Amino acid sequence: MKKLILFFSVAFYLCLSLNVFAQVATRYSFSDSSGTYNSISGDTLVASATHTSIDPYQLNNANYGPNHVPFVFKFNGINYTDFIINSNGFITFGATSPAVTNYGPLSSGEAYKGAISAFGLDLIGLFGTTVNFYSTTFILTNVADFRGVIVGRHITAATGIKADTYITAFDTVARTITMSKPTDDIIVTGLVVQIAAGSIVRSTQGMAPFRVHTIQFNNFRQYLIIGTDDNFNFQIKLFETTGAIHVVYGNMKEITNTGGIFGQVGLRGSVNTDFNNRTNSVSSNWDASTAGTSNAATSKLSSTIYPVSGTTYIWRNIPSTLNVKVIPEGYYNSSTNKLNKKDTIRAYLRNNTFPYNVVDSGTAILDSVTFTAPFKFINGTNGNYYIVIRHRNTIETWSKAGGETFTSATVMNYDFTNLITKAYGNNMIQVDAAPIRFAIYSGDQNQDGIIDATDISNIENDATISLTGYNSSDLTGDDYVDGSDISIVENNSILGIGVVSP
Repeated sequence: MKKLILFFSVAFYLCLSLNVFAQVATRYSFSDSSGTYNSISGDTLVASATHTSIDPYQLNNANYGPNHVPFVFKFNGINYTDFIINSNGFITFGATSPAVTNYGPLSSGEAYKGAISAFGLDLIGLFGTTVNFYSTTFILTNVADFRGVIVGRHITAATGIKADTYITAFDTVARTITMSKPTDDIIVTGLVVQIAAGSIVRSTQGMAPFRVHTIQFNNFRQYLIIGTDDNFNFQIKLFETTGAIHVVYGNMKEITNTGGIFGQVGLRGSVNTDFNNRTNSVSSNWDASTAGTSNAATSKLSSTIYPVSGTTYIWRNIPSTLNVKVIPEGYYNSSTNKLNKKDTIRAYLRNNTFPYNVVDSGTAILDSVTFTAPFKFINGTNGNYYIVIRHRNTIETWSKAGGETFTSATVMNYDFTNLITKAYGNNMIQVDAAPIRFAIYSGDQNQDGIIDATDISNIENDATISLTGYNSSDLTGDDYVDGSDISIVENNSILGIGVVSP
């Protein structure tokens, strides 16, 4: 018997896994915003360039990880606590790492379970600039650009510059770099030097359950044998609870290649036919990007086309809306065909196989006229679930046997009121005949799953002191605890009403 249960459990989860395929395309909405790029120092150094000519010490073609997130991050409907960072401008999820030479993470057919690409391209963690020097000296002059000049970092062994030379100081006003070793006794102008400037750092900010995990790429450029001036900086941010994804761009101006360069930006699901990417091929403007029509769509970067520092691309989970029609027995007024008041109610989505784990939950206001509460869910993937309703003083009520079909990022409806069979085990009571209406039982004042003497005692005690206001002993929703509330709880206690579930 245990083997049979295990077989059906495995089969269910395999089916559920299949149902999350092809969903980043429809699961996430996109928007962009402008702001300020705030560089982080990072509490975790993933990698730092230490050499200009040896891989992977120049952060070229390398994977780093698994990297651990200190919270559960749900990507494409699946929970993850680890991810892989690829030096070519993206991260992936799942046990399968990308190839280190993966330069197209969204169009790649590799078997990782998902990808977030800030600028997927053949990148390297070096910075290039031009310098002059005269005879034997520790000082390079006429430095063209300082964006990737960092004290302590390795500088290329080039014409007149010795091997294993490091930057000891620099002056942006005088436009000089001071080195750990002197140059040869020659005169050189316009010399291209490479600096091991790149780094990848991670950090978590905020308090649970609203933490943000940031992966930051500093001082990267496109891969070229000799490269100058390019300097790319960007962050991928993962948001706890909401599952939102932000890609924030810092300096991204590309100068070296006059025709521009093209990188992949966006999301990929577990297969490359599932993508949610961006392109500026139509607008030539990062602030007016459009959705890519193929998984190989790219965004152009050049000296005139680039995201202004602080530009943020945002992907958010599109919530599923489940409109649940339900009546708490005591609240229903048959003379007005309304509820006595609006109230907060909670709904849970539970797997329809043992152990019926909670997949998502939400709260909503139950309307007193329509008996409907609109619940928003962001974690439910396509599949079958039980809908479970809880109210402050009613019996927890499950939807009918077998569960209900749930489709993410859509609007769905479920009506408990029109048929008693809509509740698991027919666990409702008829409260009206014209039209026919069924309600979930009132009286579980202490929410222990059964209406019994304890609930009666609690409500009688509150009635004795004429308790008023919003409280769980008020079964009728009239803000008074009195005989009408006692009558309901006593009747349902006699019937032995309790939770009926699989």
